[in-house]
Amino acid sequence: MYFKLALRNVKKSFKDFLVYFLTLTFSVCLFYTFNSFQSQQAVMKLNSSQLMIVDQLSLLMRLVSIFVAVVLAFLILYANNFLIRRRKKELGLYTMLGMPRGKISRILVYETLTIGIVSLISGMILGLIVSQVLTAVTANLFAVPLDYHFVFSPSATIMTVFSFSMIFFITMIFNTMVLNRYKLIDLLNADRRNDDLKIKKVWMSLLLFVISITCLGWAYYQALDNGIMAFNSLGSIILVGSIGTVLFFLSLAGFLLTVVKSSKGIYFKNLNCFILRQINSNINTNFISMSIVCIMLLLSIGSLSTGLSLNNTMNKSIKNNTPYDYTLIAQYGYYPNGSKRNEEDIPLQDAAARLQLNPSYIKSQSFITTYTPELTVDDKKLIAAVSDSTGRQLIKSYTKEAVVAIPLSSYNTVRKRLGYDTIQLKNNEIYLYTSVETISTAVNEILDAKPEVTVFGNKVRIANDSYDSFSLGTNSSMNGYLMAIVVPDALIPKQAEINEIYWNIDLTSKINCERFDSYIEKQISTLVTNHPNEQQFPAYMRASKQDVYDMNKGMAVTFTYIGIYLGTVFMIASAVILALQQLSQANDNKKRYLILNKIGTEQRMINRSILLQIAIYFMMPLALAIVHSIVGIKMVNTLVIMFGRGDIMTSSMFTAAIILVIYGSYFLVTYAGYKNILKS
Repeated sequence: MYFKLALRNVKKSFKDFLVYFLTLTFSVCLFYTFNSFQSQQAVMKLNSSQLMIVDQLSLLMRLVSIFVAVVLAFLILYANNFLIRRRKKELGLYTMLGMPRGKISRILVYETLTIGIVSLISGMILGLIVSQVLTAVTANLFAVPLDYHFVFSPSATIMTVFSFSMIFFITMIFNTMVLNRYKLIDLLNADRRNDDLKIKKVWMSLLLFVISITCLGWAYYQALDNGIMAFNSLGSIILVGSIGTVLFFLSLAGFLLTVVKSSKGIYFKNLNCFILRQINSNINTNFISMSIVCIMLLLSIGSLSTGLSLNNTMNKSIKNNTPYDYTLIAQYGYYPNGSKRNEEDIPLQDAAARLQLNPSYIKSQSFITTYTPELTVDDKKLIAAVSDSTGRQLIKSYTKEAVVAIPLSSYNTVRKRLGYDTIQLKNNEIYLYTSVETISTAVNEILDAKPEVTVFGNKVRIANDSYDSFSLGTNSSMNGYLMAIVVPDALIPKQAEINEIYWNIDLTSKINCERFDSYIEKQISTLVTNHPNEQQFPAYMRASKQDVYDMNKGMAVTFTYIGIYLGTVFMIASAVILALQQLSQANDNKKRYLILNKIGTEQRMINRSILLQIAIYFMMPLALAIVHSIVGIKMVNTLVIMFGRGDIMTSSMFTAAIILVIYGSYFLVTYAGYKNILKS
């Protein structure tokens, strides 16, 4: 009997539960889709490094999903709280008719179970469809062939069913606890509630509004002024920014009322005074939740735009970072702990000659030697030319790092390889170079000032007006030089201290990068084994074009999917909270709209007031979140450009499209649901 009653309640209130049901369905879909990577690799023809990336991504997605499950659990509990509040009077009538609280709890359990099972099944079906699409997208991002057949992930299914079963179980317990807490009088009088202003004095609202703007202004200034170094004080920026956000919404009700009432023409036009009172009541009651929604929207926009921007940036940086098929870098400078490397390390050219590599594998090769010119990145003359605080702080953080000197002939070899014109330098000139885009502003200021510095005992001036940021060999974008100088060959002493030697190789069609990497590593190992008492090979790093390509593609896919995953979850959570709040308010305010009808207010005007009210309610946290995001993205972008410069506009447009689709859809559903509740 009780199960039938629960089914009847679900059917009767289907329109009311629609937002809740769709949210559960989409959540299950997302959860399954982004945890099915392990199974997707079976239909993609991936090499060993790509397989490793997919495995790591799968593990990372599972870890991220733990956090997502917690977020969804809080969201579902929050939604349930509002839905129970909407049904207080109905539950009170059950009690008046003599139904024990235990029986009412059982009905709620059955309702939760019904909605949970249906949403879980529908979400899994939708997830299976979406995961097939994601498989094709993943193959496209990796640029690998797709041997398609239907992909099903048992592990993702088990994880999804288990996670959401636990969430539904917790929800059942929560519903029972909430029901037992309410008194009968509270249930019956649920629709006779008036929301008093938390802050009744106008001057207090205005004061808190000014304080909120001050807090937000300070947080913005710290983030923008310090750039990448702002991450050192990230805790204080987040704390002050969060306080400013809460105070903003706390004071907004009184502030808006004061501002709009000052203009009589606007305040008394149509139903504006009614709309304003409704909005004030909503903000006043829900200022904490609106602050949380604003922060979640910030996380959503930040995750989406940053993930997509990194994907775009890293894909664009591949060409600059892979001028050769293969590069081996011998290191002769200092170890990261500051200790000197082995003085007996032999030149890489000699070590390479001893390897006796198969000549049919190598189309061309060249060696680029870099030196330490006894000039540091914090040289007073260089620092004096820098006003950019981010660049200055970043340069100062590398006080022990020496500027690397590159011979002009070697530098021109790389320029020609990349299709650039060669450069000419006089014996008293140098050419400034950096591969770290984060300090681009600082480097440009140095180029403008052109300070005179001492290099290898010679006073020289900077000759270039702009800088290059390409790699000297095939390498990761993260392994470049903070600052380097190109020096005429004649200025480099014979006894100059070697920093690194690049061995750049282009391969023939007889061998690919992966096979050559294994081959050269075997040759080095054999050489060292056969001559245990000789110093045969210096400390080195190696990278192939394929390695860098796979790594960049892997990181791009990882950032993109995690960004979309988290961004979508936070966007849905934000929209759901706002939607449920408005639908709950619709039920509470039915009598107010009934009065408007009785006094002759046109339905068109009432619908317009509903639309305007919901639009303002949805836009206020989004507008502040967008301002937060602009500042946050600019701060994060100081890290993104370390990988290279991408197209921010593309990622911004894609993020805007996702906001429009998800946020806009929930807005329209809320508007339709609001009108439906008033009609019932």
